Amino acid sequence: MNSNLELAERPLAQVPSGQRVRITGYQGGRMLRARLLALGLNLGREVDILQNNRGLIIVGLNGGRVALGKGISQKVLTEPVGE
Repeated sequence: MNSNLELAERPLAQVPSGQRVRITGYQGGRMLRARLLALGLNLGREVDILQNNRGLIIVGLNGGRVALGKGISQKVLTEPVGE
């Protein structure tokens, strides 16, 4: 059961444009978590991937947009949202 969950979980940088995902975790320290929380990217939040240009991500969040660099987008773990 855990192996299926681990396979579904992947970094934000690997999610193609047009998909909706839920944030499940971070692979970073306290400062990264504080920065993401300030942007509204907290655990359990669902976001739309508007653009993915080889890890440079633009996500849709609460009617707005947030741009993330390649380094940060590789540290945010997500799972697909079933619709």
